[in-house]
Amino acid sequence: MRAWEGLKRVRLDEVASRLRRAISSIDSKLSTRERERDEMIKRSRDVTRLSGWTINALHRGSLEEARAYLEEMVRAVKDFLKHARSDPYLYYSGLVHNTLAEYVEAMIFYHLVVEGRLLTPEELDVDEVSYLQGMGDVVGELRRLALDLMRVGEVELADKVLDLMEAIYYEMRGLEYPDALIPGVRHKVDVARRLIDDTKALLLEVKGRKEVLEALGAGGGRG
Repeated sequence: MRAWEGLKRVRLDEVASRLRRAISSIDSKLSTRERERDEMIKRSRDVTRLSGWTINALHRGSLEEARAYLEEMVRAVKDFLKHARSDPYLYYSGLVHNTLAEYVEAMIFYHLVVEGRLLTPEELDVDEVSYLQGMGDVVGELRRLALDLMRVGEVELADKVLDLMEAIYYEMRGLEYPDALIPGVRHKVDVARRLIDDTKALLLEVKGRKEVLEALGAGGGRG
């Protein structure tokens, strides 16, 4: 029997009918997926916005404001995940990683600054990729904090923040996995290295100026 012999028995009306039912089912699933995706995008924007507001409030020293934004962000993340988990196709999309990374960044930065402790992936209930992506972004916020501390003369505390940046970098750089497994993480690690080097150079400069001023002050006092 030749491979195409079955074509002779094809009934076009039956093929069209079966295809019509299949397309109708697919259309229904895609319509639901599209609605859930639209809701995910809205909630993702909420999470990103609230994450940024939390971090900015912390940099301004507005602890109560930061806490309020953080609590609202936690609720937004739960709502976001409710839509994401409605469909495996949506849950395993890049949007979930990107959104949860924003959440991780704000949560980790808040608890480091306010409580002095590092949250784990289990405490945050996030996957490893989202955790690593968010952790990589924390280094940038720590640099911003170190610069603020230097401006107000808190050089020793800025030095400790730099040590924290380096600790995060050294732990993360040991993850020698391809980008397919930890998308975007290697790039964030490379960026962290540059931020650390820039911060270290600036801190050394600030320390040098401080030592010169202290020496001049001591000399003036003896005079």
